[in-house]
This record gives sequence, C-alpha cells and structure tokens, in this order.
Amino acid sequence: MYTAFYGLKEKPFALVPDTRFLYLGSSHREALAHLLYGIEEGEGFIEVVGQVGTGKTTLCRTLLDRVGRDVEIAFIFDPSHNEQELLRAVHREFGLDPAGRGSSELRAEFNDFLLRKKAAGSRCILVIDEAQNLSPPVLEQIRLLSNLETQREKLIQIVLIGQPELEEVLARTDLRQLRQRITVKWDLRPFNRKESDEYIEHRLHIAGYRGEPLFSGAALRALFKYSGGIPRLINSLADRALLTGYTEGELEISAAMVRTAARELPATQNARFDWSKWSLGFAPRIALALLVAGLLLGLIGAALLPGQESQASLSKAPVLKESVPAVSTAPSTKSQDTADLEATDALRPLLVGRSAGATAADALTVLLDLWGYDTPLKGDIAPNQMVQVVQEMSSLRVFPTRANLEQLRRLNLPVLLEVEPSPGKLRYIALLGLSNRGNTTLSAGDRLFVVSPEALNKFWSGRTFFLWTNYESLPALSGGMSGTAVRWVQARLTDLGYLKPGDPSGEFDDGTSQAIRAFQANYALVETGEVGPETMIALYHALGYRAPKLAGNEGAS
Repeated sequence: MYTAFYGLKEKPFALVPDTRFLYLGSSHREALAHLLYGIEEGEGFIEVVGQVGTGKTTLCRTLLDRVGRDVEIAFIFDPSHNEQELLRAVHREFGLDPAGRGSSELRAEFNDFLLRKKAAGSRCILVIDEAQNLSPPVLEQIRLLSNLETQREKLIQIVLIGQPELEEVLARTDLRQLRQRITVKWDLRPFNRKESDEYIEHRLHIAGYRGEPLFSGAALRALFKYSGGIPRLINSLADRALLTGYTEGELEISAAMVRTAARELPATQNARFDWSKWSLGFAPRIALALLVAGLLLGLIGAALLPGQESQASLSKAPVLKESVPAVSTAPSTKSQDTADLEATDALRPLLVGRSAGATAADALTVLLDLWGYDTPLKGDIAPNQMVQVVQEMSSLRVFPTRANLEQLRRLNLPVLLEVEPSPGKLRYIALLGLSNRGNTTLSAGDRLFVVSPEALNKFWSGRTFFLWTNYESLPALSGGMSGTAVRWVQARLTDLGYLKPGDPSGEFDDGTSQAIRAFQANYALVETGEVGPETMIALYHALGYRAPKLAGNEGAS
C-alpha cells in the first residue's frame, strides 16, 4: 500500500525469512561462525539459543548458503512429533521413503544411508528449529541418532536451535547424556543501537529506497527503544510506522509515529532492553562522546605547533554538566612538567576518593559507549567481574594483559588501564587518546585529562583490559592444528603480504608460524608464532574491521 508513496520496490519489513534482506549483527555473525566451525570440526551436537524474533530461522536458512557442496542439510521446522514421527520426518527431509517401516527399521535404513553418504565423501547435518518444543522422549531419540558413527567419527551432526526454554528442557536429569554431548553453544542476542539503525537502513536499501533518510533520528531511537533490538519487533514497528506515515501523507517517519505503532503492538512492551536506565547518567556520556571528537581536533592543532602540544587537566569550561570539561584548541604556555603536575594533582584525588570498583564501572561505561552500548553501569565492578558484566550486555569480550604504549598505539583501541594513584590503591581509567607526539588522553569519572607518557607510566601498573570482538569467532591457534580457522588466517595473512599467494593449506605449519611472527613484530607484540587474542585484535585492525580508535592516533599502522 505504501511502497509506491515512498519509492520502494517492495515492502522492506515483511515478516518472512528472506535471505536477501539478511543483516548480521555481531551476535549473529558469531552464531553463524560457531555453526560453521562446529560443522567443519565434526562436532556431534551444536546448540543456538535466542529469544523470539531474534533471527534464528533466518540464520538457519543462511547456513544453507555458507556450507560446502559436500554437506547435505535437512531442516525440521515443525518439531511437534512423537519419536516415530520424527524419524519419518528426518527420512523425508533426506529424500528417503519412510512408508511402512517401524522405528528399528527406520534407524537401520538411516544408518545405511549415512554410511553410503560417508563413503561418497558427503557429510550429513540435521537442523531442528524451535527445539524447545521437543518432548524428552523425542530428544532422547535424537541422542540415539547421534550414536550412529564409525570407529573414528560421527555419521551425522545435529544442530538444535530454540528459545531460552530449551535450556530448561536440557537441564532435566534424564537428558544429561544429551546435554553433555553439546560441545558448541551460542546465545543469540538482540541488536545494539548501532546495529538496529544499520539493519533498518539495510532493509530499506534492499527494498529499493534511495532518497533522504526515511526515519528521523528520533524515530530510530524510538524503534530501538520499543523493540529492544529484536529484529522481528523492529520489522513490525517499522512497517506499522510506514503505514501511519502514508496515511498522514508524511515523507519522513517521526518518533510519534513509532510510538503510535508501539501502542498498537503489545509485544513491544515486553522487549528485553532495560530502558529504565536510559535517563540515568546519559547526559555525561553524550558530553564525553562530543569531547572525544573535539579532542581529536585539539590534539591535531597542538601537534602542528612545535613545543606547544602539552595540556593540563581539561577542567576549565564545563559542558552540559559542571564536571564535564570542554577541550581547548589554544596552545599551552606551560612546560610539560607543569602541565603533568597539574593534571595528575587533579586526577589522583579523584581516583583515590572512589572505590576501585566504582572507577572500573566508570571506565567500562565509557568504553562500552564507544562500541555503541550506551547503558551506564552502576555500582562496583571488580576486575574479575569485568568479563561477565561485559558478556551479559554485549557481544564484546574482555582481554586482560600487560602492555606498553607502543603496543597500544599500534593496536589502536581505547582500553581500560589499571593505575596506582596512591601506594597500595589500585584504580581504573579509560585511555581514549594517544597523540602522535605522545600525549595520552584519560577519562576518569566524567572528566578528561591529558598527560605525557612519562607521567602516565609513573602510576600505570602496565595491566590493561582490552574490549574487543572476535568477528570471525576464531579459536586460539598454534602449530599442528588444522581446519577452516587456520585456512582463514592463512588467506588473510596472504592478503596482508605476510604469506606468498597460493591456496591456503589449512595446516598450521612452520611457514604459517613464521608469517604470524612477522605480523606480531609489526604490532610490537610478543612473537609467539601463535594466534591468541592480542594477535586477533591486531589482525582485525589490519584488515579494517570496524572498531573504536584512539583519538589523535592518525599514524597508527
């Protein structure tokens, strides 16, 4: 009805799993990577869990396009069967005729079928969607299917995809044998705000829209608010809002239209995202984001004035909130030592006056903001809690290590630093900028400080916490390993010029190890010849994967 009015070739937000409209958020990319990795490695059971509307079925269909030609996949989308009905459904999906056979005959014939496929060089995978609806007897039948194997490997791999209730079903004592066989598992999360906006833009583009932004900024915020980042709810809200805009003759969708759509769709009231936190402390985060942008200009300007790059604590002109400073681009007339002294004199009591956990929560909030997760963290967060806290609210990972400024410059990621502003008192700050002339920009609470590397090193313990995302779900890799992940790393090292062109072998040999050492040397990393988190971070940076950057670090390799 509204497609011609908005210049669309088709409805962009139809509730059908059309892979043409596929948009993979970070959690979806990792889920798909886990599926492909589990299939490649021959894992017996793989599990993907996500709440209603997060894109599980679309992920299933996308899997069809990503597996090799040697893989045969059967999908069961309606698992409301008893044991024998399930066996018959599996036979039909693999092209077998189940007519007139009992359960034992069906299993025997299916075993022969799998052996023939194995002899022909094919692998068979059974994907069961909405697996939370399976009864315990049927799940036990599925476990028995997984027993079909040769002396060396399984004849069939089974993927269970379901809602969170699947976890409750598998927690039953009588299903512990099945639960123990699940070796690859992934929880599918909703989109974050940035992914929600990109998802909407992507679907509009596929549907043929080429005009000015169709949804206002406020409308996009409202779509995320009322959908909680769940793709199906985004589709429902956006479709209803477009219909409202059409009936009102408006060429731009407003937040009011989205709110009207939300009132008409009760499901949006149950979106998982906790928006009660939105109004608490958000203004300082906006201010800080603006400050980082301004800081880049300030540091560039300072770098162009020899001998004038140093600045003291940036606490002179408040913006939005009394303790949030503006960034001055005027050259400083103070010596570096004086500027450092003023900055650290202001920074130390600010850190010592708060608990270690409170400073960690502040620093994590700032870094999560830069990654697009704008929910302030409250309370105290101990260092050993950071991994869990970040995993619960994002698809990011936390990697604690010891580093130096040269490594941070080359990896070019904002990080959390452990500092000791007073003897025996460990606190945490966020490193947001690193200028080409060496000055560091630190965030503590809602204030920014610029100090020299020498001043920072006097109270930085060296301990560093990276927030990062494993875009390709790579496992740790070392000599003697083989498979898809090794092949992917070899191909990327070839792209970057560290390996000679040729078909990647997929074997982690001496040549691969030497290439990784050369790559690590270029990023000032320990030359282990193995692929761990630091090397993955550097590799994703070298390949241009999107991530926050250190302000003022224009020359990072």
